Amino acid sequence: MQPPHTPDERRAKLEAVKELARKQEHDAAQEALDAQDVGYTSKLFVQALFPYRKAENNERVVETAQGIISVYSRRGLPYGKYPRLIMAYVITRAVENAGRLKEGKIDEQEARRIPLGHSMNHFLKAIGVLGRGTGGATGNLKNIREQILRIAGSTITVESDDGVHAQGSNTQILDGWNLWFDPRDPNQGSFIESELVLTEKFFQHIAESPIPIDLNVLRQLTKPRSMDIYIWLTLKQYWLAKNNREVYTFTWEMMASNFATKELTTAVERRNFRNEIKKAIHDILAVWPDAGITADTNGVTVTKTATSVRQRPPRPELD
Repeated sequence: MQPPHTPDERRAKLEAVKELARKQEHDAAQEALDAQDVGYTSKLFVQALFPYRKAENNERVVETAQGIISVYSRRGLPYGKYPRLIMAYVITRAVENAGRLKEGKIDEQEARRIPLGHSMNHFLKAIGVLGRGTGGATGNLKNIREQILRIAGSTITVESDDGVHAQGSNTQILDGWNLWFDPRDPNQGSFIESELVLTEKFFQHIAESPIPIDLNVLRQLTKPRSMDIYIWLTLKQYWLAKNNREVYTFTWEMMASNFATKELTTAVERRNFRNEIKKAIHDILAVWPDAGITADTNGVTVTKTATSVRQRPPRPELD
């Protein structure tokens, strides 16, 4: 008869199991990061929906020619570069899941589940944040955890009203979330995997109209405005190809409706905005030299060229 395990032996066995799980997940995350160039985003996130800096209020409203898009989060609006990386990861996983759902490999509930891993460091690798995260009150680990929770409480409203016909739609991003991330110890693993669960409506929106993007380009753009303009530019390149146009100039007024963080009422504000857009274009051209984008006094001109996405996968459609 085997003698009962001592407490030390049980602890050692438990740590060995946890270490094996951490190594397997690390290897899987690194393999996915190395192999994956093509990611996805959504049309909802072409409008610079999240602020670039921490905002005082809990709502952001963007007016476009088609109507109004607004985002609200009780905890505070997601801001900066990390929500953009997080949403690129979430939407890319959702598109992959939509394909598996269509093939009958998973059910609808599984398709809406977005795994985040068993430790914070593994999640950082998955979204493309390389190197060790920093802890403390001002470190990026606490900030990234906070951005996930701000996304979790976000609702997006799209509405239009021409004076006769008014229509709109509210879309909550998440149905639920289960987060086991300790910013004080990002290597600390958990037996329970952290996850986000998308709402049926948001999942359906993603599956019906995903926009392919190059994750390598997105991750190299460290400024949120540059990331937004890259996504916008990618969509405009598809638009030029679809409409058989070689070039199109978007006026500064059109650019401001998408990317200005406030109404531009003075010449100084308009000049500063144009300079910020030009800086973002410079950043994009540094990592995507053939982007086909220039800026002058008339506005931003996009010339048709090959997109940064090396290979556009087939869109996974839902029945």
